[in-house]
Amino acid sequence: MIMGIDTNGAIYISLLQANSNNQIMDIYFRALVKQLDKERTNWRDDTIILLDNARYHTSKSTKELFELLKIPVLFTGPHSYAGVPCELWFSAFKSRDINPRKVQTGKR
Repeated sequence: MIMGIDTNGAIYISLLQANSNNQIMDIYFRALVKQLDKERTNWRDDTIILLDNARYHTSKSTKELFELLKIPVLFTGPHSYAGVPCELWFSAFKSRDINPRKVQTGKR
């Protein structure tokens, strides 16, 4: 799961059956920018994308993508999960039974 939450409570979420990597991040951020541009063309003026220091967030290719798409980013300090809204949302989501019928998934 990849997601973003804005200060107004809008959630931009992507569910996938793959591990996050540079290519997945590329797809997500291109789609996010497209959606944000559609909603409000000047979103970059008052928006910062807050990210942890996962390798796929800090890789050379991802940083180049941020520059190409003019995405303003800020990286959190190490082990600062309590201060990141998405991490709190993930925790709440993962504490629920998200597959009550026990349908088989592609990941085992």
